Amino acid sequence: MTNPNKTTLNRDTLVPLGMVVSICAAVVWLNTQINSLHYKLDMLESKFENQWTKTDMENWSLKLRLKNPTIKLPSTKGEDG
Repeated sequence: MTNPNKTTLNRDTLVPLGMVVSICAAVVWLNTQINSLHYKLDMLESKFENQWTKTDMENWSLKLRLKNPTIKLPSTKGEDG
């Protein structure tokens, strides 16, 4: 008794099986590349988030000068005093 629904691996099924393996390998490789790009973008974003801008420096200098009037600080460009 032979079962007509039974599948076997033979020469006819090797090409589709090879294609499946190749496609899976390509998907894994693409996923690795995308994760690498995502990591690099995250690093760039974190660098720009933590940047201390010139405006931040001027504001900090002004607050320091207002809270400590006895300290002599050099004036920054953009400040009047």
